[in-house]
Amino acid sequence: MEFCTNHLLDIQIKDAAPYIFRRPFLFVEPNTQLLQIATFLAIGPQIYIDGLIVIDDKAPIGRISNKHIISSILNEGYPDWLQKDASQIMDSFVMPLEMDSPLKRALEVFETTRFAFIPILAKKEERLGDEEGDSLIVVTASLAIRDIIPLIAKANLSTPIKELSSQLLSVDSKTSVRDALDYMLNKSIRIMGIKEELSDHDDSAGGSDNESNRKYKLPHIINDRKILEFLLSHNGREVFCKNGIAVQIQLTLPWLPLCCFQ
Repeated sequence: MEFCTNHLLDIQIKDAAPYIFRRPFLFVEPNTQLLQIATFLAIGPQIYIDGLIVIDDKAPIGRISNKHIISSILNEGYPDWLQKDASQIMDSFVMPLEMDSPLKRALEVFETTRFAFIPILAKKEERLGDEEGDSLIVVTASLAIRDIIPLIAKANLSTPIKELSSQLLSVDSKTSVRDALDYMLNKSIRIMGIKEELSDHDDSAGGSDNESNRKYKLPHIINDRKILEFLLSHNGREVFCKNGIAVQIQLTLPWLPLCCFQ
């Protein structure tokens, strides 16, 4: 069954992605320590989360992504960043939606906030003894961009993929982790290419050593989640405690081949 684009945008969130209300909803409180938060996000692909919502007294007060954690690690360094909590690093710009909101509102929030997830609110009846009490609006789920991809895939979209793509920015493989992270944060990107200069054997055309004439290949990419995994690993802590964060990407980080985009 195919959907037209207009119909797709008008579908309510609860109908567009009903399964988000059945899966575990992860959130943290304002005083949750950064190490615990970072661990959640580092294993994000396995538990299907793109960020964490900060909740205080049942109300959403902030959101935390990989960017916030990495920025704190860069700014505070080891071991001071371990003393930070959710309230100190979160983004307080929260735009929750109700489960009856149309999908187009979710897309607008994604574009406005540049976050990959949105807290979803629903009414919850409180019980006072054997009687029903007041209705509360509470966070009941989190909607991520990946949650609506299956629905969009069913839509009759004939737009060439090239028109939706953006340029893949890249750095040299000898770039330090610190410089690479600064570049990603300044450009507000989560994925970056890692380029390597072609050897004489690979470059049959030859040429001079001028930078403009050098040829490169782009065999790998790196994303912020892989960097966060490394920062939290035992090996990563040892490297940074010994050498600081000015170490080369090629010596430390687990690369992603271009075919393994996450």
